[in-house]
Amino acid sequence: MLSSLWKFVVVALIVTPVSLTAVAERPTRLPTTGTNPRESPNPRHPPPLTRSAGYIFAGTVQSVERVASKGNGVATVQISFHVDQAMLGVRAGQTLAIREWAGLWELGERYRAGERVLLFLYPPSKLGLTSPVRGPSGRFRIGPDGQVVIDPRRIGVPIRRPGIGGRLSGTTSVSPRELVRFLRSAEDE
Repeated sequence: MLSSLWKFVVVALIVTPVSLTAVAERPTRLPTTGTNPRESPNPRHPPPLTRSAGYIFAGTVQSVERVASKGNGVATVQISFHVDQAMLGVRAGQTLAIREWAGLWELGERYRAGERVLLFLYPPSKLGLTSPVRGPSGRFRIGPDGQVVIDPRRIGVPIRRPGIGGRLSGTTSVSPRELVRFLRSAEDE
């Protein structure tokens, strides 16, 4: 008997080629009615990090625990964070426990106790699950100096800092709040 994860993988392997064939044979644009207006239907313009997020915070991972599925439920991983800096949907100093689908964990999206991150998380689903907005693009490592090291190409918009003329190239360090402010203003343009 196949585990839930293997069932998902098998279905994905069967459905993906069929879906790709159907899309490839259909040159017209797919309808966008009924899609989430907060997310971009155009793959060249991925959904905005700040407007798609239900939670935005800089925090420290306190614990990671795999939660076994119950009955026909979904296997999850529960991650608890201490919220160091709150920007949306949380309070500074609170402990926030989120649940992610265990499949993300299996695919390599992992957290370690003590790790410091800036997260842009989707609002919880009907099952109470969440994940970073746009996958790895919604998760930033915070260094020992409290700064987020970013590459402007990773976030898809040029970085401008007050007092610095022009655009920055290459990687740069910014505070978590400065990065969130920048992304909000870039998404509003």
